[in-house]
Amino acid sequence: MRKKYIFKALVETKRKFIETLTPGNMKNHDGKSFTRKRSLALGCLLTIILRCSPCGLQIRLDDYYREIGHKEKTVSKQAFSKARTALDPGVVENSFRVTAKILSECEDLDLFNGKFRLCAMDGSDVVLDNADELLSYFGGSGRNRDCATAMASLCYDPLNNIILDGGLYPYGFSEREAARNHFSAVSQLALPEGAVNLYIADRGYPSKELFAEMIDRGMYFIMRVRRKFNTDFDAVEREERVSFLHDGKTYQVRVFNIILDSGEQEILVTNLSEEDLTYDEAGEMYFKRWGIETKFDSLKNNLELENMSGRRVVTTYQDFWAKLDLANTTAALEFATNEVIEKETGNKGNKHKQTTNESRLITKFSDRYIELLANGDPDARTALFDELVADIARRPVEVKPGRRAERKTPRKKKFCDRRKRSLR
Repeated sequence: MRKKYIFKALVETKRKFIETLTPGNMKNHDGKSFTRKRSLALGCLLTIILRCSPCGLQIRLDDYYREIGHKEKTVSKQAFSKARTALDPGVVENSFRVTAKILSECEDLDLFNGKFRLCAMDGSDVVLDNADELLSYFGGSGRNRDCATAMASLCYDPLNNIILDGGLYPYGFSEREAARNHFSAVSQLALPEGAVNLYIADRGYPSKELFAEMIDRGMYFIMRVRRKFNTDFDAVEREERVSFLHDGKTYQVRVFNIILDSGEQEILVTNLSEEDLTYDEAGEMYFKRWGIETKFDSLKNNLELENMSGRRVVTTYQDFWAKLDLANTTAALEFATNEVIEKETGNKGNKHKQTTNESRLITKFSDRYIELLANGDPDARTALFDELVADIARRPVEVKPGRRAERKTPRKKKFCDRRKRSLR
């Protein structure tokens, strides 16, 4: 299926996933929860969690039951909070994996050089509420280790804006171990015919052990290494093959010495052949990794990843997977809105290419999310989809190439007051 049609297919699949959900789908079930018919059924609970609203919980509960035509059945926020503690976060994770699977099955995904699906990996600290349960489970950052913090790891396709895999771990968890979990999950996703996965990572990931493991498994990578990681790598002036020894076995990689416009030096290591990657392409390919940095920015600021709706471990994992699921769902909708924008602006002679305004996309979609999932009339859902796409595409933004911004020291504040809220 082509990208512009994938959102409709995703909504139908998501509806079926929710409608057929039973306590039997939960790995950890107490044998009692969600077995009786109540106003807050399992499907209703999951839908409300997937909605990811950071605003007043009682208001959103009332909105949900009004949207489904049962406003008299509204439940209290206390009842909702109690019910969700019995919901296995794996159910929400499965919803994310269904979304990632459908997106990866698009037949017209962008590939680097028509062959490689780029899989950028990175980790980022996620600040949590300072509840004792969270601090005990995830650990803490700061001088006294008393600020509850988790480590979120993503494997992300920057060319198609798809989160392929994710994970939430205790603070200080090894990024390499998180990467191994990504390898397992991504290997199960569909690939366009003739394409292969290529993993991109920064200086926190490389080790001789990881290089050897990936080469032995037939996996492709390009990673940046620190200076003094290997003196033979440091000695490369431009490009050459270098051998290293691990566990009694000799491995060979290609090493590039890239000089950036700023004068900074990058040492890149890959196991791709000369036919698959030239020196000039190496820097361009690695630069695509920057997309995961902007994705974390979007998750934390537009989707408010750190603004969890609960203060327990189970609710934290529910919210984490729900935010990743929402990120991929909006990415699917963006495929359709970009198609409309391209048709309407492609021949107008604009100086810069036009694309979807992400903040507008998130705001408009979050307002209609429940209606899209709850409406039982297929024709009404199609009409709502067309209306939503037209509304979002009406105000595109420019893509200005070659923009550079220096990294700034982050403010010690959870949310910047100049950043306008997108999700509501």
